[in-house]
Amino acid sequence: MTALGAAAIFVPLLLALYVLRLRRRYMRMASTLLWDQAVEDLEVNTPFQRLRWSSLLLVHLLLLSLLLLAMARPSTEGNQAGTTRVLLLIDQSASMNATTDAGRSRLEVAQETAVEMVDRLARGARGHEFMVIAFGGSPEVVVPLTSDRRALREGITSITPTHEKADIQAALRLAAAYAGDSEAPGAQEGEVILISDGQFAPPGDPAGFTLRAGRFRFHRIGPDPDDAVANVGITSFSARRDYEDPTRVYAFTRLINTQAAEVSAVITLRADGRTVDIEQVTIPGAEPANERGERTNPGELTLSFELDLPGGALLEISHNIDDVLGVDNRARLVMPEPNPPRIGLVYGAAEADPFLRRLLEDLDPQSIELVDAEAFAAMDESALDAGELFDLLVFDRVDAHRLPGVPSLTFGGVPRGVDADLPPDERGRRVLSWDRQHPLMRHVDLETVVYRDAATYRLPDGGESLAEGPEGTLIGTMRTRGARHVLVSFPLTLDRTNWSHQVSIVVFLQNLQDVLLAGRSGQMGILHQPGDAIQVRAAPNASELRVQFEGETTTLRAEPGQQRTLPTPRREGIIAVDGALRSHEQIAVTLLSDVESDLRPRRELIVNAESVVAEAGGGAAPRELWPWLILGALVLLMAEWILYCRKLAT
Repeated sequence: MTALGAAAIFVPLLLALYVLRLRRRYMRMASTLLWDQAVEDLEVNTPFQRLRWSSLLLVHLLLLSLLLLAMARPSTEGNQAGTTRVLLLIDQSASMNATTDAGRSRLEVAQETAVEMVDRLARGARGHEFMVIAFGGSPEVVVPLTSDRRALREGITSITPTHEKADIQAALRLAAAYAGDSEAPGAQEGEVILISDGQFAPPGDPAGFTLRAGRFRFHRIGPDPDDAVANVGITSFSARRDYEDPTRVYAFTRLINTQAAEVSAVITLRADGRTVDIEQVTIPGAEPANERGERTNPGELTLSFELDLPGGALLEISHNIDDVLGVDNRARLVMPEPNPPRIGLVYGAAEADPFLRRLLEDLDPQSIELVDAEAFAAMDESALDAGELFDLLVFDRVDAHRLPGVPSLTFGGVPRGVDADLPPDERGRRVLSWDRQHPLMRHVDLETVVYRDAATYRLPDGGESLAEGPEGTLIGTMRTRGARHVLVSFPLTLDRTNWSHQVSIVVFLQNLQDVLLAGRSGQMGILHQPGDAIQVRAAPNASELRVQFEGETTTLRAEPGQQRTLPTPRREGIIAVDGALRSHEQIAVTLLSDVESDLRPRRELIVNAESVVAEAGGGAAPRELWPWLILGALVLLMAEWILYCRKLAT
């Protein structure tokens, strides 16, 4: 309306300058003989004359038209169809941490783009309202519906990066709730503009992602889909203990390469910061795009490692390539150490061997319970087999009536189901040989061990002999009811052997604890991903939990033994929990995502069964044209000056 009013005033004024004539002063002359031409000129000197088109008039009209159009502030509307409600979905997931050629992250570019959209629309006269939603693993309304440009800019720039996997469907559900919610009569649905690199897991529905209200547009952040993106990411990391030898841990990892060329890398495995293995590898390049120009599978490589780890440790795998995304260059997990065992010492003599009891106490068990042979025979067998009472049973000079479903160690006894031969005499003998490679006998030296009056075992099928004397097996192992049992034919009393005075008995018992009990608290390494809900259990004597993560400390009140949920971590790292059970004191949070590590931008998204082609540059928001109109007016003003100078010259 302002431009129309100005046109109604200034266009007639311009035309008037070309139809009005100057009024000349009347003067008396003595003769007009020599003024014929002047007389003819006076005859046409009227207030108005016929409008005559000229180049100057055309330039003036064009100049005035451009100025009037600039006052109207026209803009390119794109696909908005007149909507005044715009919902900006800004991706803050792990892939948005990737750096661009300018050294900025994709999230920083997305924030700059969103601010530019807001400024362009808010300068118009249509009263646009905006909502800003940031999303990674879950969406969050950063700025509610408003037209306050300052609040919008502050909200957009306050969005921080996360290391979560993007859940676009959850973000679309939240946006739809506001895009179609308007009480104004005749109000149109809002427009949902996604600002992202498009790194989303494929939708489960063949129709693609679902947006139940609003019109959808996809503004792509990142390079052109035809451009190469160099990134090597660790997308899988796991570790487990060997079933036969739980002190041995096998670690597995998988890496992907997004560029076409193969890449050489150095892969390093660390345990509690100590380097345990290094591998020089070559990772294949990604497959070429298909006929439609769509990206295909990246190059991938799988590796395995083997290490000795009787206790717990923080395992870390990493590569040495400096690429555009750093969060997937390493992965970490916690290999838990066994919980202290509950030991039951079953004795058949008047009392348990005090020296054996002290050796077992040196293993730092959770508890040691002394049980005589008669009391053991009366115990509930199902409870014993389920491990409800003990984690390890030690039989001291007891011929057990049965071997339970938990690991056991026998000194100087012959359990039921095992045959034995009595010694020919009671003279002392030496151990002739032993299996130095077996996990139970690792670093155990029996060279100087002397024993007497010991039977020799004839183990059942599947049993293994670990040490041999002149007459046969002295130390052996076997399995029954799914548990491993170790048998030593002589007791540790001083009248039967000197082994109790040697260091190797301590090594043997430590090996036994590592092998028989290492897998009891879990065979697998433990890790969590950003965005996971993590629960820990307070220690028996704890009254609070102090959670340290990324330099911040959070205190949670907790009853002894109570299970609490930690604040959700949105980035990778190590969480330290003071006051938790020993197995919960350290928690590894790592990314591990094929989708987030594959940084090749997408050409399109399927939403509501329709293909939405990604836009780049500034096309996602209307662009005002008045600066270009002013520039055109200045050009015409220069042209008018040139024409005027030429007329003066003629």
